[in-house]
This record gives sequence, C-alpha cells and structure tokens, in this order.
Amino acid sequence: MCKRCGFILSERTQPSPEKPPVVKWFVVYSAFMAVLYLLCVIAGIFFFIAEPSDRSRSAEEARITGIVFFIVGLLLFFPFAAGAFLPRKGWAWTFALVLICIGLTSMCCLPATIPLLIFWLKPETKTYFGKV
Repeated sequence: MCKRCGFILSERTQPSPEKPPVVKWFVVYSAFMAVLYLLCVIAGIFFFIAEPSDRSRSAEEARITGIVFFIVGLLLFFPFAAGAFLPRKGWAWTFALVLICIGLTSMCCLPATIPLLIFWLKPETKTYFGKV
C-alpha cells in the first residue's frame, strides 16, 4: 500500500478482468490496416507485371512503383495482421501503441487514430494489459 495516496500496489500489477471497448476498436483498426496493406501488395504485383496504360510513365517507373508498393505493403501487413491477435501482456500494449502511431502518419487515418490513441493511453487500458 502506498503511504501517500493509499493505493494498493498489488491490484495495480494484476491485469484488469474487464476488457475496455478500445481493445475491440483496436482489433478493427488493425484488421482494416492489414487488409489495406495487403491491397498494396496486390497493387505492387499489378504495377510490376502490367504494362503502363498511359504514355506519361515508362515501364521502368511502373516496375519501381510496383516494387516499392510490394515491399512497404509486405513490411506493414504482418505487424498489423498480428495486431489483431495480441495477448494481454505489457509488450503487446506497447506494440499496439506503435501500430496506432504508424496510422497517425496518414491524414486519411487521423479521424480513427486520434480517438484510438486517446483511449489507448487511459489507465484502464494499461491495467487491462498489465502495464505497470
């Protein structure tokens, strides 16, 4: 027990049994982003294989675009896909926070990621994951 505030420290270190609603919304966000990056992988394959229909872009530029889409999509697909299945551990809370911050880099994702970040940083969510 803390002598200053009277908080019982042993309860703080135990994960909370109640699942905060933000966890469900994070799973939805993570699955959506995984699908989005899987579409980037598919678009990368399409750009690499298909001939450009317009004459403003050369075949080499289309292939480079395809390679970039494929690599970035593949690198970000796996973390977001894994994000939907995170356990209740302290490292999982941090991993999810990183995924939310990746979404903050896109203007299109800001309406979803800002509220998600606000609720993710609340003490109830940290306690649910056992984050001390």
